[in-house]
Parts: sequence; structure tokens; C-alpha cells
Amino acid sequence: MRNILYILVASASFLAADAQKKPDLFGKDKALGSQFPGEYLGIYIDDGNKIKYGLQIFALGDGKFRAVGYNGGLPEAGFEEGGKIEIVEGKLVESKEGERIIFQNDDEEATADLIKGRITAWEAGKLIAKLKRIDRKNPVVDKN
Repeated sequence: MRNILYILVASASFLAADAQKKPDLFGKDKALGSQFPGEYLGIYIDDGNKIKYGLQIFALGDGKFRAVGYNGGLPEAGFEEGGKIEIVEGKLVESKEGERIIFQNDDEEATADLIKGRITAWEAGKLIAKLKRIDRKNPVVDKN
């Protein structure tokens, strides 16, 4: 009987601790040591026009990432339903200054450099985006 009580108490403690752990929304656990997973807000430059832009970067594991871009801002923070969404995947590569991901989409390639919480993105040698990391509270998860 004592063993059963011990198992029940240990299981309850484990489940309570696990329930308090915040979900890993951007897959940070799959990219230990990388600062890329998360949300960014800034501008995207399209034919010289500066567009407010939101970006979410998700770690997929094995140095791979998925970026989802939103014209107008992030979901629930500027992005309007029906607006343009872009999804690209990329791989972490070596960089001397910070972190770098090379994103591929069909025959296009973009480079995103992350230095001190800021992303600068380039395509064919031209600056295409400047974004800053933001930390939003999730109204569903962060009820505190």
C-alpha cells in the first residue's frame, strides 16, 4: 500500500510540474543555443516600398526553421485576415557576426542575420527586411 501511495504522490507532482510548464510555441527546445525562434516586427521592403511586417520563426529541429511572414504585422497585432502570408523554410549556417539562416523558396534564396535581437534580411544582395524581436504575452497561456 505504501508503494502505491508513493507512486501516486510522485505522479501527481510530476503532472503538476508539467502542467505549469509553458508550451514551446516556437520550438525553442528543438533549437537549443539558437535565438531565432520567436516573433519579430519591423519592415519589409518591396520595390522600394516599406511595409509593416510581422515574422514568426519556428524551429523544426536539425538546424531547420520555418518562417511565416505577415504583411501589416503579426496575428492579433496588425495583420488583417485575408492579408498576404508567406511561408519559407531554411537552414542555420555558420556566421562570424551572429546567427544566420538561409531561406529557400522555389528558386529564390534569402539570408537572415540575427544580431542582438534584430534581423536583417537580404535577397540577391538587396536589403529586404529589418525586424526587431518582440515578446508578446499569449492571452490563453499567460493568464497571470
